[in-house]
Amino acid sequence: MLTVALITIAAVAAALAGVDRLLALIAVRQVARRLTTLLQATSAPAVRIAGAPFLTQLLSGAYRRVDVTVAAFRAGGIDIRGLTARLSQVRAPLRLLLAGGLMTGRGLPAGRGLAVRGLVAGEVSAIATIPLAAISERLPPGLVLRRQGTEFAISGFVMLMPVSGTLAIRANRQQICVVPKMLGVPSLVGFVMTLTGLPPQLAIDKLRVTDAGLEITMCGENVDLGPG
Repeated sequence: MLTVALITIAAVAAALAGVDRLLALIAVRQVARRLTTLLQATSAPAVRIAGAPFLTQLLSGAYRRVDVTVAAFRAGGIDIRGLTARLSQVRAPLRLLLAGGLMTGRGLPAGRGLAVRGLVAGEVSAIATIPLAAISERLPPGLVLRRQGTEFAISGFVMLMPVSGTLAIRANRQQICVVPKMLGVPSLVGFVMTLTGLPPQLAIDKLRVTDAGLEITMCGENVDLGPG
């Protein structure tokens, strides 16, 4: 009898583990689909929901951490590469999922799985890079952009005027302002890049010039990924 009981317990545990992995896989796929649409990603994001078992997180509607990586996406027509993001204290109440018809079941639309409508992250931190080429193409023809230490240097000619100097870069929420630092440089060299399409709660926190381009660090609280 003891042997039978042990076998039964082992079988139930294995079945629960299988269900747990299946639910986690479905959730990961749906989050990836949502992020692909939200970010206009050119490749499917890689999503990892940390913590086990997953079923208890699903039932509680609270996920400790979700890690996301995206190879490339666009925001406001700007190419962005190498996004890595950590979503903490993610909330997606089960009642909200059921009320929105987001889980396949009786009386609910089939084939939609665990969609992420109403997904809110208590905290988000992310790092990505705007490639050097994406910044250079916004400069007037005849100018060359390159890294010079912690700044971008420009050189060339604008309207037959020689230009040589550096660019000051600052951030305001989801805008990146690029302006000449030296007097006498034509004003048309400056421009603004706006990362439209991102959740409004997400703001640029830091900017760093690298060989690859402009590295941006973003953060936010109670970030709403929007309706599904």
